[in-house]
Amino acid sequence: MSESEQTECINCRRPKSTLQCGVCEEPVCKSCGLFLASDTFAFQPKVSEVLRHSHYCPACHQEHVEPALAEYEDKMARAKEMYFFFNTQRSLLPVLKKATNPIRVENCEDRDETVLRLAFLSVDQGYNSVIEAEVVSAKVRNGGHHKHFWKGTAFPANLDLERFERSTLGR
Repeated sequence: MSESEQTECINCRRPKSTLQCGVCEEPVCKSCGLFLASDTFAFQPKVSEVLRHSHYCPACHQEHVEPALAEYEDKMARAKEMYFFFNTQRSLLPVLKKATNPIRVENCEDRDETVLRLAFLSVDQGYNSVIEAEVVSAKVRNGGHHKHFWKGTAFPANLDLERFERSTLGR
């Protein structure tokens, strides 16, 4: 925006707004602007262009960010409650549908993050379980420092959860 253009906040009409909404590109003041951290949708494989901005006016935030954030949080909650089976699982699982291609994650900080990312990707594809999972770490040496990076592969699957729970409770 040049100085000749109007820079009053679209929301409260304060003069000389310093920020700009990432979606509608209208000026917005610091007190009215809503901010979105860059890692808000960290587990989402593909984040839409609308959600990649850091500043939003209240109207654009309500229209674009809030529904996407609610959906993301719902997927995250389902991922945390998902059934997860490693490739060492020996009992027979009542699989209704299994994905043909495995999902993969790399460069995770720890084992728990790797498992959660695999579960989130499975939920994102519409499945209720993760099967045949393999989670491994690799040690990377940088001079005198050591760091572990985790990676994992698994197959998303839909299990007959009612049948599975009956079979595990019957033991």
